[in-house]
Amino acid sequence: ATDAMAAAPKKSPWLHAWQDPVAGLNAFSQCIRLVDLNGDGDYKLVVADAARRLKVYRNTSLISENVLLDTPVSLCVTYSEVSKPRVPSVCVAAGPHVFIYRRLRPYYKFTVPPAPLVAVEADVWSKMSAGTMDVNEAVDVLSNARDSGEHLSVRSVDLVNTEDPAERAALVEAWRGAPLSHQTVITAMEVMRRNMDEDDALSQLVVGTEAGSVLVLDTSGSSILNRFQLPSAPAHIAVTGLYDVEYRIVCACRNGSVYTIKNGEVTGNVIELEALPCGLCRLDKTILVPCMGNVVHCFHIKGKKLYSLYMPAPIAAVDVIAMQRLRSLRALVVALQNGEVRAYNEKNLVATFHLDDPPVGMRFGPYGREEGALITASKGGTLTIKMLARTADLGATGAPPGPPPEQDIPLPIPKKTKLYVEQTQRERDQAVDMHRIFQRDLCKLRLSTAQAYVKVLTDGQGAQSYSSGAAVRLTAQVQGLGPVFKVKFSLQNMGGKPVYALRMALSAPPTLYTLSTGVVSIPVLLTG
Repeated sequence: ATDAMAAAPKKSPWLHAWQDPVAGLNAFSQCIRLVDLNGDGDYKLVVADAARRLKVYRNTSLISENVLLDTPVSLCVTYSEVSKPRVPSVCVAAGPHVFIYRRLRPYYKFTVPPAPLVAVEADVWSKMSAGTMDVNEAVDVLSNARDSGEHLSVRSVDLVNTEDPAERAALVEAWRGAPLSHQTVITAMEVMRRNMDEDDALSQLVVGTEAGSVLVLDTSGSSILNRFQLPSAPAHIAVTGLYDVEYRIVCACRNGSVYTIKNGEVTGNVIELEALPCGLCRLDKTILVPCMGNVVHCFHIKGKKLYSLYMPAPIAAVDVIAMQRLRSLRALVVALQNGEVRAYNEKNLVATFHLDDPPVGMRFGPYGREEGALITASKGGTLTIKMLARTADLGATGAPPGPPPEQDIPLPIPKKTKLYVEQTQRERDQAVDMHRIFQRDLCKLRLSTAQAYVKVLTDGQGAQSYSSGAAVRLTAQVQGLGPVFKVKFSLQNMGGKPVYALRMALSAPPTLYTLSTGVVSIPVLLTG
């Protein structure tokens, strides 16, 4: 009975709660949040759809839908007041703006300040406005500046990418006299708590821009407290700690590197990835970075690599299970493009389930009155909600990583018999004679091998053949993998006189290969 229970498959910790195949959602993980909108403990699902809609779900119903002014990039929730009930602010990043909603009503709009202009770009537009530089020369200068790594404004990029001379002249004429500005856009956004580690504590936004800047806003979202410059635009941001105590901002950038900002300074710990990152998570003292090479790398916060998790399909989304209210659970959830969703406890796969529609966005957190819910938005617009069972155990089960336990079991070595003891004693007494016999047999084997090799060469079956005093070396090289390929033959006269009128015959099994010709005429081969 014990063996049967051990062999039984482990029960899945995920409970299917609800699925809406006609929800029509088009949102990535950055635009999906679980929010306590009214401060009453009833968490709702808030989605910033790519169709410029801010949708709010309660249980299984769509209760609200607002129109957004631009395509959303990220969705975050902050708390700017200490009075109770604490009502959160829903912040939607779209283009260069952050739209802040209070009680689902427009409250404030923050605009990212323009990036500083490149001196070469400003000089080019100044000269074109004055008429001292033609359009073609300006395009060449701007192209060289872009190729050298300078971040140009949208106006300059549009001019460089326009190939028609008439359209270029029309663009320059339309922009003549207009002030030049480099308005950047938001690429990523996260939330940092101010001075208390609670869900509804005062918090502020951390915004990443296309110009490579990371901005830390105040709790109201109206002013910038800190600005950091990175070598590349941040694609994903993960924040831990408190702003007034100690904090870390981890940024996975588009150049394939991960940078860390600690307490107002960009540290020198740079993690260089083998492939571009497609997500970023923080779990305790580790940094989890899924990459486009179907692998999730785990690093220590100081940059040391700990382990890697290899996936059978490309990674679509990742999130962290972090539950601390009723029980302590910590795990990593990975959604793959083949529809499989996996849960890992460090390096151990502890749970998995499959979705009919490949997911593109995923978020774990409290929903309704439940503490653990997994929300997935699929490629076809399907909304799926899975609940984590209250008795779920995501601990590492099965054999621990490392050598198998059979390695510690001693082998059943038979007892020493009288014949074994006599043979051992005989080898000790006649060790010199046995060594001499071994050396003699080894010399005979080498001689037989050399004689066989000479016979192969003299019969013309080796790489070098001998005939009428001339030695011709023939080597073959296969070019291609098939089903059609070539064989390149190289002939070299190793003898002391030229060779004339040679023909090379080719033979191959007709059931396997088809030859273009069977006989090849060889021209004169000079010595050497």
